Amino acid sequence: MTNGTSIAAIEPPSRQQILKATGFAALVAMVIFFTIVMPAELGKDPLHTGAALGLMNLSKPANAAANGSAVTIDATPAAPVLEAGAAGEAPIIKGTFVAQSSGYKIDSRELKLGPGEGMEIKYHMQKGSGMVYSWTASRKVQYELHGEPDVKPAGAGEDYFESYDKDDAGGKKESHGTFTSPSTGIQGWFWDNESSGPVTIKLVTAGFYDYILQNKDDVKTRLQPGEPK
Repeated sequence: MTNGTSIAAIEPPSRQQILKATGFAALVAMVIFFTIVMPAELGKDPLHTGAALGLMNLSKPANAAANGSAVTIDATPAAPVLEAGAAGEAPIIKGTFVAQSSGYKIDSRELKLGPGEGMEIKYHMQKGSGMVYSWTASRKVQYELHGEPDVKPAGAGEDYFESYDKDDAGGKKESHGTFTSPSTGIQGWFWDNESSGPVTIKLVTAGFYDYILQNKDDVKTRLQPGEPK
């Protein structure tokens, strides 16, 4: 009795309540193990939740160079997912970026095409890697943004490629945007000058790519991109 008010005794949980809480905790742990831990740590996905949540690649070594192989980024981000933050904290949005194994590169070049000439500039990119680009031309040029996967689909020939954007009719004088590589391979542009005069194309890119491949008159030249300064 304190200040005329009685304080009810706090009863300890019963054995049945303890067993019930323990069973519930074990069930939650089992669900987490099969849906998150197995895909992320063991690379196994019996319930297919690992693929849906983008967890499968977490089981791969962070640096495959330790065993003599090149690092491969193979994780295209899923659509952004909004999760509520803790009380008083900002919400969390997952699926907005893909971590890379090295820093981004930049490339700036000027291409000159005579009447009837064409040229390709492509960048070798890992699947899920991104690139920001801008190109402008002194005259309208026909073009195609396309790619050649390192590993082609079964039955596809050596000339197999995938088209992402093109204008082979009236042509354009400029294009600007962002690009996410859908596969590990060579990704880039073919420009075709169908005008009666010379064309100068100025191309600037910044992104995660390994090297550049130039193809003009069926002569392929491997180029190295610049580093940010």
